[in-house]
Amino acid sequence: MAPKYPLTRLDEHPTLTPDLLRLAYREMCMARCHVERVVQECSKGNIKFAIWGPGEELHGAAQAIAYSEVVNPEAFAMAGHYRSAGLFSMWVRLRGYSDFHLDHMRQQMSRATDPWSGGRQMTAHFNSPDMNILPAQSSLGMQLGKGVGYAHGFRKKGHDDGLTVTIIGDGTMAESDLHEGMTGASILSTPSLIIITDNNVAISVTPEDGRGIRDIEAYAKAFGFEYFTADGNDFIDIYETTKRAATYCRDNQRPALFWIQNLSRLNGHSNAGVYNFDFDAHDVLTDFGEALVERGILEPEDIIRRNDEPRGEYFKRHTLGRVGKECDDYIVETMRIVDGEPEPTYESVFEHIRTPYPVSTEHAPIGRQTIISLNGAIRAAMRDILESNPMAWIYGQDVAERGGVMQATKGLWERFPSQVRDAPINEPLILGTAVGYAMHEGATALPEIQFSDYSLNTLHWLVHLGNLLWTSNGTVKANVIVRLPVEPLHGGSVYHSMCMEGFYAAIPGLTILAPTTSRDFYGLLRSAAEYDGPVVILESKGLYRMALGDAFPDEPQDPQEIKRMKRAIGMQGMIPDLPKDFRVPLGKAAVRREGSDLTVVTWGRCTLFVQEAIQTLSERGVDVEMIDMRTIVPPDMDTVMASVRKTGRLLVVHEDRVFSSLGREIQGHVIEAMEGSSVVTRVLGQDNVPGIPQNVNLEHHIVVSPKKVIAAAERVMAVEMQRPAAAPSDGRRAVSVTEPTRTRVLWTPNRAFVS
Repeated sequence: MAPKYPLTRLDEHPTLTPDLLRLAYREMCMARCHVERVVQECSKGNIKFAIWGPGEELHGAAQAIAYSEVVNPEAFAMAGHYRSAGLFSMWVRLRGYSDFHLDHMRQQMSRATDPWSGGRQMTAHFNSPDMNILPAQSSLGMQLGKGVGYAHGFRKKGHDDGLTVTIIGDGTMAESDLHEGMTGASILSTPSLIIITDNNVAISVTPEDGRGIRDIEAYAKAFGFEYFTADGNDFIDIYETTKRAATYCRDNQRPALFWIQNLSRLNGHSNAGVYNFDFDAHDVLTDFGEALVERGILEPEDIIRRNDEPRGEYFKRHTLGRVGKECDDYIVETMRIVDGEPEPTYESVFEHIRTPYPVSTEHAPIGRQTIISLNGAIRAAMRDILESNPMAWIYGQDVAERGGVMQATKGLWERFPSQVRDAPINEPLILGTAVGYAMHEGATALPEIQFSDYSLNTLHWLVHLGNLLWTSNGTVKANVIVRLPVEPLHGGSVYHSMCMEGFYAAIPGLTILAPTTSRDFYGLLRSAAEYDGPVVILESKGLYRMALGDAFPDEPQDPQEIKRMKRAIGMQGMIPDLPKDFRVPLGKAAVRREGSDLTVVTWGRCTLFVQEAIQTLSERGVDVEMIDMRTIVPPDMDTVMASVRKTGRLLVVHEDRVFSSLGREIQGHVIEAMEGSSVVTRVLGQDNVPGIPQNVNLEHHIVVSPKKVIAAAERVMAVEMQRPAAAPSDGRRAVSVTEPTRTRVLWTPNRAFVS
């Protein structure tokens, strides 16, 4: 049979030797046999779910060869999707690794030996950074932002020949991620090659229903991208065009869009739909085999060919030939090997949720009030992070020349113009590029979302950040420190006043900080930058310009110097010099005041309300122990429980609504831990209304206040408590039950108090 796509221009490419083309064909056969054997097992019910991309083996193999000829492997990365197996298998083979399909089968069968995820991810979630393959994620399109950030990282590392390839299917063109990726690559001018693999169908919809971009070339040109296209069934066309596109991006350090057209979808994208093989569609594998036979590179008996069987599955209707049989035997053997390998243990599922926090010793208190505002402490911390790590990068709206709307980055851009950059109004782009950037070893990304409310459209990224270490089985880390201004302030209204801990505390793997003093802001930021995992910092907008908490070592004490310094920090954007070795440990709460009657747990702006309320409560005879959580996820429950076991009473005070809040979680933990003991608890938060209104008077009444803290504390104290039975005086064993009668009332309302 004459090939539809003959290798007529093969002589123009002397590097495409017969041995190399035979290797490419073998890898294509391997990828095809892998998919079709898995399809068989799915039809038998032995495999519950699989995703695949038969029909894309040829363009993958041709691209891999092209990249191997033009890229620097030390400055190259690929962010693929679930149909990228043909590309990746050929690429790693060219780099000397021969067990890609064995590893892929291990992930397919969810074995502990799966090197990409330890059996935690579904199949085709490729992850091999040492082989230039960035970790895949299930949410389509996120590889685009990730790829742009990773490409920017190459530039920051000093590579002038870097290249990141990002691959999507045609259906993903409908995702907003494409616009974000194109925008980011254009603005940051990254060496990004974005590839669209087009088989004219997205799961089930055709282009008429599945995508709105009608002119892909015009779309590319609109972003200033160079544009390339090739027929995905033509080996030489793909090879030549990939080399041109990759060379363009590498040499110009500019982005390009590459549209690979006319691909066949030979099986449905997964066994969740109709996945029978389409025997009427063009098959690149059989066609390329015939082209190699025509050129004398393979013999007719070597290749996979369609036979005369009118019915049946893939293997019945094909004669495998010598090469195909060898590949199929290998795939069957991988299934046999993997079937005998262990499944992950239950105990292992708790590994790699977070990496250990850096060990640090907190400085002893000075005993006087600081003169450094929170803004000044944040600026100082970020200056010292940028100074100590050239791979630290601040990205966000208005963070550069303007210094941020909260003035928390003022003065940094002038000192570090290549490390501080203004971002477009696109929060997923900001966070997505930060995630990709931070995947470089030693990099720290410091994205700022101007108002935390607008971080809600980055939820995919926050979830991905939180589970990245876990889903990669500890192989991929990303030090991303997301700064979010939070909480209501002076009529901010809806979308400028939200408390985010209730939304994000439930994301496993994140560390969430809510500092409330200048020392804590500086010390926690420095500790976060020495951590290798993701951190979210909730910054109370009402505190930025306040100088709160204990002083730093060596702060000036001369009144004139104090006045000058306060003015310089507040009015002129001064960045104070603070002790560079100053750290506050992650995951550790601070006991701000010791007491014996009532434990109050709080964070953020509410620490001020609680401190004010304590003055009144103390006058009324209530001895409050106040705990400032600082790290709210994971909460330091050891410190909380030690206090509650002493006082027997807990009040959690936060700005968020009480329903489904972190306060409720802390309260529930305490109740469960105190099972069998008497404990009185309450959670105080803002009124349960949909949002904060713009009217300042209404806002004032809705949010937490010292008056509300006092009232809540007195309600907790008014509840009589039960105590365990006392041991008999004659030495006999005490009855191990709680006395049914009430014991003493720990607090009596003051005469001036009206409930």
